[in-house]
Amino acid sequence: MIKSLLKFGIALSCASTLALGANILAVVDGKNITDEVAPKDYQTMDKEMQLKIVNRLVEKRLASDYALSTDISKSDKFARTLEHVLFMNSDDSHQKQSGFLAEIMKDDGKIEGYTQEQLYSKKGLLAFDFLVNEQAETIKITKKQLTDYYELNKYKYDTPAMKELLVIVVDTKKIAADIVSKLKKSENARIEFQELAKEFSKAPSANENGYFGKIPTAEMNDLLKPILKDMKVATFTGPIKTEFGYQVFYILNDIPEFKSKFTQVRSKINEEMMQKAVKQWAVDTISELKNKAKIKIIN
Repeated sequence: MIKSLLKFGIALSCASTLALGANILAVVDGKNITDEVAPKDYQTMDKEMQLKIVNRLVEKRLASDYALSTDISKSDKFARTLEHVLFMNSDDSHQKQSGFLAEIMKDDGKIEGYTQEQLYSKKGLLAFDFLVNEQAETIKITKKQLTDYYELNKYKYDTPAMKELLVIVVDTKKIAADIVSKLKKSENARIEFQELAKEFSKAPSANENGYFGKIPTAEMNDLLKPILKDMKVATFTGPIKTEFGYQVFYILNDIPEFKSKFTQVRSKINEEMMQKAVKQWAVDTISELKNKAKIKIIN
């Protein structure tokens, strides 16, 4: 009987079920990560997705532990920001509690609406964001780096001439002609077009009021290009027979070609390079922490 009870106890331990129903998903340097910090639908996910979630939670825990061990988490600015973040996601009654700020800054702090693990995660990830911002302030990008990046990525900042379109697709020329007739009589052709698209269009875009999107003029096929390329905003075509049936287009926007110059996009390039640099710093930091940590994933 004693042996059976011991075996049963070991089985419970292996199942990694905590008191209050929280399940251990991983252990990092002797500290448990439970499903309290997992997405609410975690248990319904397939095993592959669950493993991805757990690995992300491990990385978040490592980032939290690291950030909360630094002085940045002890600053008044951090405390006030954390207080604001928690108020945004909490009951207004928290604001009436005396000593709320002091409580959330404790290592074992407790507030309504959060478990200790959830509160720790909130604090840690915010502290890591502070570290990322602090790191960004140390990064200096030279003009040569900016210009070299621009020359390699110039295509990203140039915009070809484009038309932004609405479309209605129907099966017969008669239906298309009737639609065009209604548009000609309408006081607001765009609104009328969108209503007709919802009612008659066979295209998937009917669910989006006929929104076709932006298409570069140079990429239009030989049938549409001669018709659409010189049309003005707020005009519409007659019925056009295509492989999809009969189409009617409305010109929502006429976007001219834009050839960028370095001076025009310099600030945008600087921001992109900064974001890449701090992201790489975060990835490298977490990777280094993972290499040093003792991690056990619970299947």
